[in-house]
Amino acid sequence: MDKEEYLLIPKRMAFVFLFYVATRLLFYFFNLSYFSNIISVDLFFSFLYGTRFDLSTLLIASIPFVLLSVIPFRNKAFNLIIKLSFVIMHSLFLAVNIIDVEFFKFNGKKLTVDILNIGADISAQIIQLCFYYWYLVFFFLITLALLWNFYPRAKKSIFLEKKINLLFTPFIGILIVSLTFVGIRGGLQMRSISPKEAFIFKTYEQGNLAINSAYTLVRSLDKKGLEVKKYFSTDKKATDYILSKRSFSRGYTGVNGKNIVIIIIESLAQEYVDEGYAPFFSKLSKSGMYFSKNFANGRRSIEVLPSILVGMPSIIGKPIYQSQYQTNKFIGLPQLLKNIGYHTSFFHGGKKGTMDFDAYVSSVGVDHYFAKEDYPEQAHYDGNWGIYDHHFFNFMIDNIDAFSKPFFSTFFSLSSHQPYSVPGSLKNNFPKGELEIHQSIGYADYSLKQFFDKIKDKDWYQDTLFIITADHTQKSHSSKFRNTLGQYRVPLLLFSPSEDLSKFKSRKISQHVDVMPSVLDFLNLDNYQGLLYGTSVFGKDSGRMINFIGGQYLYFKDGDLLKSQGEQYSLFRYDDKLELESSLEDESVLTELKSELNAYVQLTFNGLIFNSIYN
Repeated sequence: MDKEEYLLIPKRMAFVFLFYVATRLLFYFFNLSYFSNIISVDLFFSFLYGTRFDLSTLLIASIPFVLLSVIPFRNKAFNLIIKLSFVIMHSLFLAVNIIDVEFFKFNGKKLTVDILNIGADISAQIIQLCFYYWYLVFFFLITLALLWNFYPRAKKSIFLEKKINLLFTPFIGILIVSLTFVGIRGGLQMRSISPKEAFIFKTYEQGNLAINSAYTLVRSLDKKGLEVKKYFSTDKKATDYILSKRSFSRGYTGVNGKNIVIIIIESLAQEYVDEGYAPFFSKLSKSGMYFSKNFANGRRSIEVLPSILVGMPSIIGKPIYQSQYQTNKFIGLPQLLKNIGYHTSFFHGGKKGTMDFDAYVSSVGVDHYFAKEDYPEQAHYDGNWGIYDHHFFNFMIDNIDAFSKPFFSTFFSLSSHQPYSVPGSLKNNFPKGELEIHQSIGYADYSLKQFFDKIKDKDWYQDTLFIITADHTQKSHSSKFRNTLGQYRVPLLLFSPSEDLSKFKSRKISQHVDVMPSVLDFLNLDNYQGLLYGTSVFGKDSGRMINFIGGQYLYFKDGDLLKSQGEQYSLFRYDDKLELESSLEDESVLTELKSELNAYVQLTFNGLIFNSIYN
């Protein structure tokens, strides 16, 4: 192969790239009313940012073409095979984009593999659909004809008898293939780009303009979709049932314009607090509204952010923002506050890309993400996960001082994550305890104390609501927590220096999905059509806990725990301290908890499938 043949590869890529841009324009003009509130400059940036996904998409479609093109052999038949691989793959990908020009109006999101849920219906109506949407068929046939007839060709043929440079040819081939896969993943960053990264704009609509349908479909192929549930005859009846069983009333007079700081301490289980490994947190809890019977809505760090920032528990068997539903419309607490003038930020001392935190929080309204790469002193790196907690807290303080007010900031610690790093100069300051994590919990608590000591004289301190919790539990030493509920118990504290929250009676139970409605209640904000999983802790509701792990649902209410696996249901009762679990035979309680759980499962599954979770 000579230079001309290699240069044809990017030339052909550039040629087909224009088609992907054209299908985005087509999508925009056929859905003008959907984008009517987006100003021109935002439209421009949506199109510009979307080229990153177009490039990744066309490179995915080009894998067979690239692999064939780097083979150092040419004749007319082989050239035809290369051309067919190019035209067929790209025509299929572009067909998906063209179809979604209209299907998006019904689906409300870009195509994913869950379209197979209605695959039989589409197949049965395919002829009718082709006639009804004849213009889409026309666009596809035009696309196919242009791809075939204007496919860039070599000026001359290079045949088998052409000598092969045994050094140059393999090197160029490997380089081209490597660059292709770098382009597919969107660069050399820690994690490959994902569909949710299109939703970094002010509005959900801009994200749908930036992403293309072929990309969302391909990225969802390895993700098993959910099945439509019909426990209740309609989703409205499921909603009405939940509304009849729970109170979503507000319980706080409201304080407009307060700053909000959410602190998520890695692995701070309630067990460690009760055993005295977090003395500062325990002391602070006496000055606020403290829930010792609070539950995480998941067992992994990757599941906590949707629960706290969106009010969406992890009950579909996979993290919501790594599922094919990651591009669904979600209303995040940061976005709501940003809409009324809040500065929004997120601090995590790990590398950018860690657990997709940066991409996810951007998609729900966080404008400023601070990570290890932004920290000025890399000597404070723990050698494993990121910057030591107390140093990164200081970094957060320095940045908050410069933020416009009011602000919303989240801090996610990391030092109490395995391998439980503690700075060398502080290692002898905390009890080692019975578990290796105990010492690092002492350090995390020390870091929290240092943070509060340094901010108490800041002008923004008095005007701030602090919410402190953990992402999940960790290893257990106490027999009191070695039960089903103990696996999820993490503390929750609401503290505001200028507000006496301790006067509020801490409800019997709470969960992470209660954080978002509680913040909105505290801020006297009622312009939010919320999810039904959580309620304000200031309200009258007695609280619930919902979780899913290993194929089993857990639903807890008023001391009774329902376990559901498939069609098998079992009921247990807990004592007031949540230490003793005993089997319970009570048909009326079983029926009620089963109905509530099924209502939530139906609304979750159907809401995600049809992108109607807020309807």
